[in-house]
Amino acid sequence: MSRSRRGTGAARVLAVALLCAPLGAAGVFHVWTRTRVVAAGYQLARLQREHDRLADERARLVIEVATLRAPGRLERFARERLGMAPPAPGAVVAWVSGGKVLAGGVGGGGAGQRTGPAEPVSRRAGGVRLALRPSRARPPGTP
Repeated sequence: MSRSRRGTGAARVLAVALLCAPLGAAGVFHVWTRTRVVAAGYQLARLQREHDRLADERARLVIEVATLRAPGRLERFARERLGMAPPAPGAVVAWVSGGKVLAGGVGGGGAGQRTGPAEPVSRRAGGVRLALRPSRARPPGTP
Protein backbone atom coordinates (compact mmCIF):
# COMPACT_ATOMS: atom_id res chain seq x y z
CA MET A 1 0.00 0.00 0.00
CA SER A 2 2.90 2.29 0.48
CA ARG A 3 3.79 2.09 -3.20
CA SER A 4 0.40 3.12 -4.37
CA ARG A 5 0.35 6.03 -1.91
CA ARG A 6 3.68 7.32 -3.19
CA GLY A 7 2.50 7.16 -6.76
CA THR A 8 -0.72 8.84 -5.84
CA GLY A 9 1.10 11.66 -3.97
CA ALA A 10 3.38 12.36 -6.93
CA ALA A 11 0.42 12.30 -9.27
CA ARG A 12 -1.40 14.77 -7.06
CA VAL A 13 1.59 17.11 -6.96
CA LEU A 14 1.87 16.85 -10.72
CA ALA A 15 -1.85 17.53 -11.14
CA VAL A 16 -1.69 20.56 -8.83
CA ALA A 17 1.38 21.84 -10.68
CA LEU A 18 -0.38 21.43 -14.04
CA LEU A 19 -3.40 23.33 -12.71
CA CYS A 20 -1.30 26.12 -11.19
CA ALA A 21 0.93 26.62 -14.26
CA PRO A 22 -1.79 28.22 -16.43
CA LEU A 23 -2.91 30.35 -13.50
CA GLY A 24 0.68 31.48 -12.92
CA ALA A 25 1.14 32.16 -16.62
CA ALA A 26 -2.08 34.17 -16.66
CA GLY A 27 -0.87 36.16 -13.63
CA VAL A 28 2.51 36.89 -15.24
CA PHE A 29 0.76 37.90 -18.48
CA HIS A 30 -1.59 40.22 -16.54
CA VAL A 31 1.32 41.91 -14.74
CA TRP A 32 3.23 42.27 -18.03
CA THR A 33 0.25 43.85 -19.81
CA ARG A 34 -0.38 46.26 -16.92
CA THR A 35 3.25 47.42 -16.96
CA ARG A 36 2.99 47.94 -20.74
CA VAL A 37 -0.18 50.01 -20.27
CA VAL A 38 1.47 52.16 -17.60
CA ALA A 39 4.57 52.67 -19.80
CA ALA A 40 2.34 53.63 -22.75
CA GLY A 41 0.51 56.10 -20.50
CA TYR A 42 3.80 57.77 -19.52
CA GLN A 43 4.86 57.94 -23.15
CA LEU A 44 1.49 59.40 -24.16
CA ALA A 45 1.78 62.08 -21.46
CA ARG A 46 5.30 62.94 -22.66
CA LEU A 47 4.14 63.17 -26.28
CA GLN A 48 1.15 65.32 -25.25
CA ARG A 49 3.49 67.77 -23.46
CA GLU A 50 5.72 67.89 -26.56
CA HIS A 51 2.67 68.45 -28.79
CA ASP A 52 1.48 71.31 -26.57
CA ARG A 53 4.95 72.87 -26.63
CA LEU A 54 5.14 72.61 -30.42
CA ALA A 55 1.62 74.01 -30.82
CA ASP A 56 2.59 77.01 -28.67
CA GLU A 57 5.75 77.50 -30.72
CA ARG A 58 3.77 77.29 -33.97
CA ALA A 59 1.29 79.89 -32.73
CA ARG A 60 4.19 82.17 -31.79
CA LEU A 61 5.78 81.69 -35.23
CA VAL A 62 2.48 82.41 -37.02
CA ILE A 63 2.25 85.70 -35.14
CA GLU A 64 5.88 86.46 -35.95
CA VAL A 65 5.34 85.77 -39.67
CA ALA A 66 2.25 87.98 -39.68
CA THR A 67 4.25 90.74 -38.01
CA LEU A 68 7.13 90.38 -40.48
CA ARG A 69 4.76 90.41 -43.48
CA ALA A 70 2.95 93.56 -42.35
CA PRO A 71 2.92 95.97 -45.32
CA GLY A 72 4.08 98.93 -43.26
CA ARG A 73 7.04 97.03 -41.89
CA LEU A 74 8.01 95.74 -45.34
CA GLU A 75 7.80 99.23 -46.83
CA ARG A 76 9.91 100.69 -44.00
CA PHE A 77 12.46 97.86 -44.42
CA ALA A 78 12.63 98.42 -48.20
CA ARG A 79 13.12 102.15 -47.82
CA GLU A 80 15.56 102.20 -44.91
CA ARG A 81 17.70 99.10 -45.31
CA LEU A 82 17.47 98.37 -49.03
CA GLY A 83 17.29 101.96 -50.24
CA MET A 84 14.25 101.23 -52.41
CA ALA A 85 11.65 103.77 -53.50
CA PRO A 86 8.43 103.57 -55.51
CA PRO A 87 9.01 103.48 -59.29
CA ALA A 88 8.59 106.62 -61.31
CA PRO A 89 5.13 107.07 -62.87
CA GLY A 90 4.94 105.15 -66.14
CA ALA A 91 8.11 103.10 -65.46
CA VAL A 92 6.29 99.81 -64.80
CA VAL A 93 4.01 97.96 -67.19
CA ALA A 94 2.18 94.81 -66.13
CA TRP A 95 0.48 92.36 -68.49
CA VAL A 96 -0.96 88.86 -68.60
CA SER A 97 0.41 86.33 -71.05
CA GLY A 98 -2.35 87.25 -73.52
CA GLY A 99 -0.95 90.80 -73.78
CA LYS A 100 -3.87 92.55 -72.05
CA VAL A 101 -2.60 95.47 -69.96
CA LEU A 102 -3.73 95.21 -66.34
CA ALA A 103 -2.06 98.20 -64.69
CA GLY A 104 0.63 100.73 -65.36
CA GLY A 105 1.71 101.67 -68.82
CA VAL A 106 3.63 104.60 -70.17
CA GLY A 107 2.07 107.90 -69.18
CA GLY A 108 -0.11 106.76 -66.27
CA GLY A 109 -3.22 104.62 -66.36
CA GLY A 110 -2.72 103.11 -62.93
CA ALA A 111 0.97 103.76 -62.30
CA GLY A 112 0.12 105.68 -59.14
CA GLN A 113 -1.86 102.80 -57.63
CA ARG A 114 -0.47 100.97 -54.63
CA THR A 115 -0.49 97.21 -54.80
CA GLY A 116 -0.49 94.70 -51.95
CA PRO A 117 2.64 92.99 -50.62
CA ALA A 118 4.60 91.00 -53.17
CA GLU A 119 4.13 87.23 -53.22
CA PRO A 120 5.89 84.66 -55.39
CA VAL A 121 4.38 84.34 -58.87
CA SER A 122 3.04 80.91 -59.73
CA ARG A 123 4.06 80.03 -63.29
CA ARG A 124 1.59 77.12 -63.37
CA ALA A 125 -1.37 79.34 -62.59
CA GLY A 126 -0.57 81.78 -65.41
CA GLY A 127 0.32 84.53 -62.94
CA VAL A 128 0.95 88.18 -63.72
CA ARG A 129 4.39 89.03 -65.08
CA LEU A 130 6.03 92.40 -64.61
CA ALA A 131 8.38 94.08 -67.04
CA LEU A 132 10.38 97.22 -66.42
CA ARG A 133 10.58 99.67 -69.29
CA PRO A 134 12.60 102.86 -69.40
CA SER A 135 10.49 106.00 -69.23
CA ARG A 136 12.24 107.64 -72.21
CA ALA A 137 10.60 107.91 -75.64
CA ARG A 138 10.92 104.94 -77.98
CA PRO A 139 11.42 104.95 -81.71
CA PRO A 140 8.24 104.31 -83.72
CA GLY A 141 7.38 100.67 -84.33
CA THR A 142 8.83 99.34 -81.05
CA PRO A 143 6.60 98.03 -78.27
